[in-house]
Amino acid sequence: MLRLIITIVALLILLPGYLEAQTSPMEHLENFMRVRGDSSGEEVVYHWTGTVYSFVPGQRKREIFAFEGFNIAKTIPAENGFQLLTREAAFFLDPQSGEILSTWRNPFTDATVDVVQIWNDPVNQDLTFDQEYLPYISRILPVEDLGDQLAYYMDIFPFYDSPLTRRDYGDFSQSDTYQAAEFFQFFVDKSDLANEELTTVPTTISWTRISPWMPFMRMGDRPGNLVFVCRGRKLDGGFKALPAKIKDYVMANGPQFSEAPTEFLSPNETSWTYFKKLVDGGQIQK
Repeated sequence: MLRLIITIVALLILLPGYLEAQTSPMEHLENFMRVRGDSSGEEVVYHWTGTVYSFVPGQRKREIFAFEGFNIAKTIPAENGFQLLTREAAFFLDPQSGEILSTWRNPFTDATVDVVQIWNDPVNQDLTFDQEYLPYISRILPVEDLGDQLAYYMDIFPFYDSPLTRRDYGDFSQSDTYQAAEFFQFFVDKSDLANEELTTVPTTISWTRISPWMPFMRMGDRPGNLVFVCRGRKLDGGFKALPAKIKDYVMANGPQFSEAPTEFLSPNETSWTYFKKLVDGGQIQK
């Protein structure tokens, strides 16, 4: 019993920040809504930059793309949570010049391919929960106490039937199963989160993804993966605050991505489902 008491006292001494961070389930959800979006319903834009590496067994890594993108979102409050309505666009860039690529010479095959950029519309999330699940919200949307900051994080491991089957899309797809890993972190100051006048709080992010080769690389028969390593932040000023080259490219090629969706639609678009539509529509030749 004495050992148990000592352990409890030690935890109370060592982890005061963690205990201070505890909130009710609805407060936890409402706080995350202000991190991920804006509780007033105004649009929020997250912008990120980073690098895409190859990861092939037995080979050294290669830096093959620079990567830059954004997510534009609107939150719709509900009784037990909120819906997140978003579109997402991201672009493969030349790692030396920073130019958004239209074609790319594949260093593994020495073939030049057309680059298919990422245009995911929609990417919606239903973050409403029945009362029976609310007590577990901190496990569904976990948070780590970092002293003056909190880090909300999500470790996601997609595993489902690939839209691009090997039989019909073998040049583009390594497997009949889409398997990847994505790691999201949202860093916020506790002082901002405690300010109830802020309907959205300043946030910086980290995002890492491990995925199969992108379909446009035409490497369905080759082993290996891509590793995306990015960081970014929530922008003051929304879409207008994005870098000029990103705004100009979006307005020329996908102007709907300058605004968040206005209604909750499903299913969500992914890079793989978007690519399949292009192939099936004859815009990309097998």
